[in-house]
Amino acid sequence: MKTVLNYFGMSMLVLLTLMGCQQKSGDNPEETVSRGEMLVAVDESLQPVLTAEQEAFADKNKYAKVHMAYVPELLAIQLMLQDSARIAVVTRHLKADEKKIFEEKKLKYRAIHMATDALAFITNSKTSDTLISVDEIDGIMKGKITQWNQLKHGKSSQKISFVFDSDNSSNLQYLLDTLRIADKKQTPIYAVKSNKEVIEYIQKTPGAIGVIGVNWISDIDDPEHPRFMNGIKVMGVAKKATTDLEQYFQPFQYAIALKKYPLNRNVYMITKEAKRGLGTGFINYVMTDAGQRIVLKSGLLPANQIIRLVQVRQM
Repeated sequence: MKTVLNYFGMSMLVLLTLMGCQQKSGDNPEETVSRGEMLVAVDESLQPVLTAEQEAFADKNKYAKVHMAYVPELLAIQLMLQDSARIAVVTRHLKADEKKIFEEKKLKYRAIHMATDALAFITNSKTSDTLISVDEIDGIMKGKITQWNQLKHGKSSQKISFVFDSDNSSNLQYLLDTLRIADKKQTPIYAVKSNKEVIEYIQKTPGAIGVIGVNWISDIDDPEHPRFMNGIKVMGVAKKATTDLEQYFQPFQYAIALKKYPLNRNVYMITKEAKRGLGTGFINYVMTDAGQRIVLKSGLLPANQIIRLVQVRQM
């Protein structure tokens, strides 16, 4: 718990500097959809794709300054609700208590579906076991499965464990919600501080399974891609444990689009910007053909672009 509090404290310290500029720009009458300064709070699991969107938007709008704060999902939403961030980019809709804040203030918000994301399960390249099912994930999260050889396709007697990017991770929360686990304190998991650290941990820890956002390992043009993929394997996931290997899918676009991969989630850009300001300009750009191509290139499924799906089978 102390680590989590420190993490939130450091996040807030970084944000205070950015928020000063953003607050001023929000009241600037000269702001337009392509001019001004603002803060966007982004779920840390989406950092690669939103960094790419930010850089592309900046190239086309030289008078716009879009600062990004990559934080746990709950904090991203809180910053938007408190007017510290103009937009929150997250992997869920607002919850009832969050919507109530808008109702009490008689404010409206927009939640724009920008992409479909997926959880990726990664393991060390020295691990021979690379298949897992949702019911087996449930067993691990509830402490019923503790060794690899308890999996349908597991062989090793090595201890099995899940590694997440933080105790307040959207990746963790998505699994808790999907598996209907009410108390995360009862789950035998290990948390680090970022998706990047999850990858680095898995690269040196056989037996562990890392849970990350798929865009961290899907953009082959990312200079970090070769380093991230070195020493890891992406696991295939099935809805139920089965001997039919064709029921196991990796979290790549064709499987997401065809709804074959069982652990998908939508990505939303949430804003309460009332006027057509810089927030509207950034959202509009992300939803254009150019912005959606960045989503596609990052390994996520674009929300409003038809893509050609090609599945290559090895003979």
